[in-house]
Amino acid sequence: MSTFVQYGAGNIGRGFLGQVFGDAGYEIKFIDINPDIINMMNNENKYPINIISRHNPREVWINNASCVNGLDEQAVALAISKADIMAVSVGVNILPRIVKNLVKGFRMRWTQNNLKPLDIIIAENLIDADSMLRGLITDILSDDEQILFEKTIGLVESSVGRMVPVMTSEMSRGNILRVCVENYCELPVDKAAFKGKIPSIPHLHPFEPFEFYVKRKLYIHNMGHALAAYLGFVYGYDYVWQAIENPYIKLIVQRAMTESGTALSKQFSMPLSGILEHISDLLLRFANRELGDTVSRVGRDVLRKLRSSDRFGGAINMCHGQSVNSLYIPVGIAAALMFASANDTNTKDDIDTVLVNTCGLEKGSSDFNIIKDYYALLTQNIKPDELLRKIESRQEILLSQKVII
Repeated sequence: MSTFVQYGAGNIGRGFLGQVFGDAGYEIKFIDINPDIINMMNNENKYPINIISRHNPREVWINNASCVNGLDEQAVALAISKADIMAVSVGVNILPRIVKNLVKGFRMRWTQNNLKPLDIIIAENLIDADSMLRGLITDILSDDEQILFEKTIGLVESSVGRMVPVMTSEMSRGNILRVCVENYCELPVDKAAFKGKIPSIPHLHPFEPFEFYVKRKLYIHNMGHALAAYLGFVYGYDYVWQAIENPYIKLIVQRAMTESGTALSKQFSMPLSGILEHISDLLLRFANRELGDTVSRVGRDVLRKLRSSDRFGGAINMCHGQSVNSLYIPVGIAAALMFASANDTNTKDDIDTVLVNTCGLEKGSSDFNIIKDYYALLTQNIKPDELLRKIESRQEILLSQKVII
């Protein structure tokens, strides 16, 4: 039986990566520092995943599972030395703390003359996470070890699209290993980054150029999700599903995602039809009441999400690069600014400063002025149907000028 080592036994580790490889028949070895998880996993050697859905809720069990104590450096190194494939999902801020353990595992492989490639799937919410991890690792390798590292260790970016709610004690139902997840269970990975043979297993989708999936996740999925949350805040909803059930908000979100999707299709010469199907599926997933996604959770950390390289500023930049006009994405920025002023104590700059310094927009530019107009409308308590009509009127003007949207 092949062995999959998952560094991090959190919700994504257990609720996504563990299922991907567990369903494929791998022995699953987690690495974590939570003593309760470690002890129960090693006593039970299995754990439950609950697929939460209004239409087809069910429970699945992941078998052949155990957990190594992440504080036991020797045990961690031994697990890595024997792994057939790995993944890490510990959180971006924790990555630097596990690098020494990773390197100990590599060194144990090499000293045992195990030069079989080890591919590590990076399941972190960070663009260029592979470059970050590579830099942290190579900093502590000797010149000879760096040669071995480049030959034998693959750092594989992934696009984590499965949505996992914040677990409560009620959801755990007495089992701390239980994870509740949505039904979606597809894991795109960077085909070009593998050093060994790519496993042919369900749920795993190797693809290149992988930048397509990185941008699809950030500028369609993440942007649309955040836009629904920000408009949900403006119109007094507590949950994302409530916002999506408002037909006018849903249409604004769908059209913003379609703007990104059109630009993405043009940039990568990918069929727009498939991207539009993905958008339709995402809207259904956003409407899943059972996920319990709150507007406040999805909307937090506003300034990061507005950056020129992140979901809103980045989406507008991508549209510009592909000559796609964006009239709906700016609504998200305007709503995000309202969310920030009410919820984010770290947002001290005025709107103009945020649009220029954070979003990377030129003061007085078309996007800058549109966002300011939308912000003014939102502060005047405009109803969502009226907001939609205002956006559509701008769209009609552009169409009359024969500008392709």
